[in-house]
Amino acid sequence: MSEDFPGSARLSHLRKGERAQISSLLAPQGAEQAATHERLQELGFLPGETLRVIATAIPAGDPIAVRIGNTTFALRRHEAEMICIERQMPA
Repeated sequence: MSEDFPGSARLSHLRKGERAQISSLLAPQGAEQAATHERLQELGFLPGETLRVIATAIPAGDPIAVRIGNTTFALRRHEAEMICIERQMPA
């Protein structure tokens, strides 16, 4: 993965303070991923939405606190791995 901006990546690759726009969610493989995929969509993790990583747990970085609009969500790393993003230039 390139560290240049902009670039495509997974939400799980972002660090605290980084912003991105959701480009897609990975197609689920199996019932458990299908349930997670549906839950993420219901929470608003949809293509076109802008998000920002506001915190990551120490030391393993799991979970990740993500803000979409005025709402903050805690996602496990395997959930964040399902979200494809386009990084945005730092403000």
